[in-house]
Amino acid sequence: MSESKPKVVLTMHPANLVDKLMNDTQWERLNVVADVDRNVIEDFHAAGVEDQIKTADYIFSGWGPDARVDAETLAKMPKLKGIAAAAGNAWRLLTPEALEVVKQRGILMSNSGYVNGIPVAEYCMAMILMANKDFFRAERIYRERREYINREVEFPTAGNYLKTVGLVTASARIGRHLMTLLKSYRMRVLAESRSMDAEETATYGATKVDLETLFRESDVVSVHTPSLPATQGMIGAKYFKMMKDGAWFINSARGAVVDADAMIAELKTGRINAILDVTDPDEPLSADSPLWDMPNVILTPHIAGSEGTELQGMGENVVNELTHMIKGEPLDFGE
Repeated sequence: MSESKPKVVLTMHPANLVDKLMNDTQWERLNVVADVDRNVIEDFHAAGVEDQIKTADYIFSGWGPDARVDAETLAKMPKLKGIAAAAGNAWRLLTPEALEVVKQRGILMSNSGYVNGIPVAEYCMAMILMANKDFFRAERIYRERREYINREVEFPTAGNYLKTVGLVTASARIGRHLMTLLKSYRMRVLAESRSMDAEETATYGATKVDLETLFRESDVVSVHTPSLPATQGMIGAKYFKMMKDGAWFINSARGAVVDADAMIAELKTGRINAILDVTDPDEPLSADSPLWDMPNVILTPHIAGSEGTELQGMGENVVNELTHMIKGEPLDFGE
């Protein structure tokens, strides 16, 4: 390896994830500024890894590895200057003790959380449009009946014009991006957020409201709440009962923020509908869950986040951030 370039080591699990994150053009760009050790580290405590990391200047991480980097491992990387993660955050690579060492040493960290959130917002945008259009019921009854469907009779309230969309925890990265997308459509947007005031909310073309108003007035409710001790089961029976007849509930965030029993009870009435990309317990949804057989429920296997070609978006971000680090430039998504 050229001594004029800093050394980058890779860590993620499984090791072949890097082939999905990076394309040839991205490898070429990274190779211009760094010497990249393409032998992916899945366990920093494995035999031979100490020799591999002792001259590392930067870490390119994905999901994993099997064991997090601890303070002892960091001590074996005296030249380490930065960590760039093709994931929602960089600090999950580290144990709490190692994270403190990183801060003390001034090691840079960068994440791909915003980039990973783009396809989630796009998923939600697509689901909102199709839910308001009554797409899912239309597809089902057309397939079942195999005859002419009079759309004015069958779908009198379908359409996106002047519909109301409510975003729970709209100030989250995904919620903000979704509000930006919704600006292009002829819909009313309601936003619930404790950390975003009415003035800032208005800059996204949305109106700040409380959770009760959002559930009562929205034709589609989309959840963007992180799973924290304080948010466990926060969306309970009273909110589902507030929803309009025929309204849609979309959850692409975390299943644990919803009281699953309360949601299922209201869905069983057939009064509301749901699009669930996440459930609690986490996917796979249990085989005996009643959600599988409900015609008013759309289930997807946690596909809203980056998948397929979208993974390369996070790879592109890591290449950009490592380049910034090496050149001493400001990071786009530091943490």
